[in-house]
Amino acid sequence: MMTAINEDNLFRVIIKGSLGLLAFLTLIGWIFFSAETGLGILAGGILAISNFFWLRNVLQRILILQPSRPFLYSQIRFIARISITGFVLYLMITSGWFSLNGILAGLSIIVCNIIALSLYSALRAGG
Repeated sequence: MMTAINEDNLFRVIIKGSLGLLAFLTLIGWIFFSAETGLGILAGGILAISNFFWLRNVLQRILILQPSRPFLYSQIRFIARISITGFVLYLMITSGWFSLNGILAGLSIIVCNIIALSLYSALRAGG
C-alpha cells in the first residue's frame, strides 16, 4: 500500500527518493564509467542533500523562532551555506579524486527528484 504524499511527509519523501536515486546513480557511475565518476556522484549527492537539510533547518528556525530581524538572520545563514558549499566544491574539484561530470550529476539529484515528484503528483491528480 502506498502512502499519500502531503505536506507532513513531503520532506521525508524527497529525502528518501533522493537517497535512493543517489545510490542507484552512484552504482551506475561506478560500474559503467569509473570509480572517479561514482565517487563524484556520491560526493555531489551528499553535498546536495546536506544543503537541502541545511536550507530546511534555517527556514524552520525563521518560522518557529521568529527572530527579531529574520531578513538579516536568513542572509547570514545563506552566505554561510553558500560559502561553505563553494569551499567544499573547490576542494572536491581540485582534489582529483572526483569526476567533474559525476559531481554535477550528484548535485542534480534533489532537483531531479523534485521534478519527478511534481510530475507524479500532477499525473496522479489528473492534470
